[in-house]
Amino acid sequence: MRKLLGGAVLVGGVLALGLYAGARPAHSIEDRVGEQAAAAVQGAVHGLAAEVRGRDIVLTGMADGEAEHGRVMAALDAVPGRRVVRSEAKILPLADPYRLHGARGPGGPVWEGNVPSEAARAALSEEIGAEAAGGLTLAAGSPAGWGDAAMVAAQALAPLERGEVTVESQTIVLSGVATTPKEAGAAEAALLVLPEGWNAETDLTTLDDGAPFALDIEAEDGNVTWQGGKLPLSVDPLDLDTAYGAPVAGDITVSKIGQGEADFAGAAQAGMMALAHLMRGRLRIEGKTLALTGLAADPSAAAAARAELEGLPEAVSPMVELDLNDDGKPFALSLVKSASGLQASGKLPAAMQGDDLAAMARQALRGEVVVARIGAEEEVFSSLARAALKAIAPMKTAEVALGEAGLDFVALAPTPSEAEEAEAALAPVAGQVPVSIQIDVEDDGQPFALVVDKSPEGAWSASGKVPAVLEGFDYGAAVGVAALATEGVSVARIGGEAQGFADAVPPGLAALAVLNSGRLTVREGAVELEGEADDPAVAAEAEAALSALPEGFAPALALELVEDGTPPAFTFSYAVTNGGSLSGKLPAGLTPTEIAELAGLEQVSGTPGQSRDDDTGAEAMRGALAALGPWLGEIEEVALVLAEDGTVSADVTASPGVDGELLQARLTEALGGTVTLAVAQAEAAEGARRSNPATGEQQQLSGGVWLPVVEGLDTTVAGCNAATQAALEGERIGFVTGAFRLDAASFRAVNGVAAVALACAEAGMVLELGGHTDATGNPESNKALSQRRAEVVAAALVARGVPEAALSAVGYGAEQPVADNETEEGRAANRRTTLDWRE
Repeated sequence: MRKLLGGAVLVGGVLALGLYAGARPAHSIEDRVGEQAAAAVQGAVHGLAAEVRGRDIVLTGMADGEAEHGRVMAALDAVPGRRVVRSEAKILPLADPYRLHGARGPGGPVWEGNVPSEAARAALSEEIGAEAAGGLTLAAGSPAGWGDAAMVAAQALAPLERGEVTVESQTIVLSGVATTPKEAGAAEAALLVLPEGWNAETDLTTLDDGAPFALDIEAEDGNVTWQGGKLPLSVDPLDLDTAYGAPVAGDITVSKIGQGEADFAGAAQAGMMALAHLMRGRLRIEGKTLALTGLAADPSAAAAARAELEGLPEAVSPMVELDLNDDGKPFALSLVKSASGLQASGKLPAAMQGDDLAAMARQALRGEVVVARIGAEEEVFSSLARAALKAIAPMKTAEVALGEAGLDFVALAPTPSEAEEAEAALAPVAGQVPVSIQIDVEDDGQPFALVVDKSPEGAWSASGKVPAVLEGFDYGAAVGVAALATEGVSVARIGGEAQGFADAVPPGLAALAVLNSGRLTVREGAVELEGEADDPAVAAEAEAALSALPEGFAPALALELVEDGTPPAFTFSYAVTNGGSLSGKLPAGLTPTEIAELAGLEQVSGTPGQSRDDDTGAEAMRGALAALGPWLGEIEEVALVLAEDGTVSADVTASPGVDGELLQARLTEALGGTVTLAVAQAEAAEGARRSNPATGEQQQLSGGVWLPVVEGLDTTVAGCNAATQAALEGERIGFVTGAFRLDAASFRAVNGVAAVALACAEAGMVLELGGHTDATGNPESNKALSQRRAEVVAAALVARGVPEAALSAVGYGAEQPVADNETEEGRAANRRTTLDWRE
């Protein structure tokens, strides 16, 4: 930029002079040439001169390189009126690369390289010295900002112990060694301000970390260990060994600087000699302070250590804190715990030196407890002291004395739990020395709980444990009764307000008062109310009373209503898997026990409501249950519902194999209401077993049908016939009138026969199924009808898993009557199916 500016000045000067010359009176040609030649050399870096001889121009002086020389000669050549232009000027050589290098070592700084001008040399000499600057070579070709960069480089090299810096190609490269991080930082800081377009690279190390000299040494039983610090170069670690009389173990750090630290060396020697007089101790030297702490065997040893420090350098201040080995007093421990804290005093064995006494007692100890430096063999006392501290931790108040006579422990525990904790802590040491333990309990430790009962006759009683704030509370007045027995209520001596417990009692009592009978239980955080209310309005009144409970207390109500205001409506549910159950509200007079008896069950589960006066639907449900009961053995699930309008309906799922159409028709007729029915498909594996609560039987799945389990069967002809008759006892195999279809009532009879037939057929028996009719009608038609019906029974048995080869179906028509065909009863007896086992 400077070179371009110089050229512009030269050309501008020539033009200006031409204009000026044209504007003023004519001078002599020689004067005009001289003026314009002088303007042409103005701004030259090294002061070029243009000498006019007549009309000839001669350039003298020094040009800053060929470029500057060429620009000036061109300007002189353009001067009007000149005759000859010649140059006698010296041309400054061009340096490529343009480089400056400085080095600093024990002999001082040395510089070499290029300088762009004498002015730049003069400025640089103020930083590196005139002699060093005088040795630089004047050369052209310096980059922009070179002068400022050279100054920065010189300033960055100056703080280093040794190093070198190079300025080249708009880059400063600095490397070397600084005494400490402080000097290294100063060098790097100098490089922060660079000319535009310049950058810097550094590679610096330090002789020392810059931390002050320090010494930290511990000694115990003649063993000396270096703990940290840094010695000046003037202090030899062997001097420490000599001063103490034993080698110092550890990695001792010695700085590479600090030759003149005489005070530190003298302090280190005196301190090591003082440390040698102690049983154990620690010596620390930092700055101008020497600190000596430790344990001296006796006062004379402590005095000898202090005497050694009298030889400290005058500038070093000693700080000495020494303990003596022991005072010779017996071991003892006294502890007094109260609301104001834990006061402790006494002397403990050395075995407890590292014990955290506050952690054992679970609170800070006030007073002074001395830990002896001898007596580690007193294990019994140490264990007693530890036990006493642990035992006093959970106590509310306590006085503990431990000495040569034994242990005396008197305390007050908040609850039995804390008393047990203290006794457990003292138990291991109780037999070692005489021990006297007296622990009173302030409270029984049970949580607060108030239970208030109101009987159906109106008698009130309260029991439980309440906080001290409820002492003297009038429970009877709170509910407006003259007598409320409170003998069972105990008042705790601790617990205070118990987070609003007292405020929860009045709302709870108000809620109980509106019930016919019930129980109120107030616990911390909860109020439970159970009992009997006349109707929903009373229940709502009780619930409203509990809305006044304090924050943090949740109400829980379990109320039975004498009358909830709704008509009776309930559901009797039955499933083979879990028996019968009730839900909803029963009509007046109809009880769960009666319902179980009507359904043929031992019991029903559930807790339905009970209408007090309304018996709507009671008789309808009694009839429906009585009609349903005989069929439960053929049913998997049923929901028998009494609606609020008194109508009855049933949703039935029949057992696998049941003729659903016939069963639905029979149930619809028997129940007198709406019956929906579906037939279940067996989902269990073949051979699976279950209990049927309606029949009381064990059942086994065979052919997709649940059959009664027959065990211990005598598989002879007589045994099979007897078992078959037993299976049919109370049952019959019948048919729909005039058809070959088993009627709905035959399902259980066929299942019973099939269960027997499976076992007897396996034993090789053959069952003859005989079909019989009465004498009414055509004999041949009757015989054909009886044959078909016998075959229908056989087919039903085969469907249940009985081998077809074990069955024989024979139709006898009216050939084998068992009663008089002249009467209806006789004809009905003659219409039958006989079963006869043969080998």
